[in-house]
Amino acid sequence: MESKKLIGEVDLNQGVVPITKAASSLASLIKRSHTYQQPIVVTQKGYPTGVILDVELFTALRQSAERKLSPGDMDQLFATETTSNSVEDLVEQE
Repeated sequence: MESKKLIGEVDLNQGVVPITKAASSLASLIKRSHTYQQPIVVTQKGYPTGVILDVELFTALRQSAERKLSPGDMDQLFATETTSNSVEDLVEQE
C-alpha cells in the first residue's frame, strides 16, 4: 500500500488546529484522526509544527518509508534526538 492511498487530504477547516486547542482537546483530536483516517496538523504561531496521526496510519507510513529508504536513513529519520536533516534532505541524499 502506498502512503498516498493511506492518507486523505488534510481538511483545512477541521484538520488544522492551533497548539492551544490541541493541548486542551487532544483525546478528541486523536479520535477524529482515527475515525476519519486523516492527519491533523498542529500549528504554533500560525506555522505547522506537528501532526497527529492514528497509530495504525503512522505504522503503515513508517513501513512504507522503510521500504523506500536505506536503514541508515531510517535511523536518522526516527532518531530520538532532533537532527538537522529533514525528510526531504534524506530523500535527496539518495
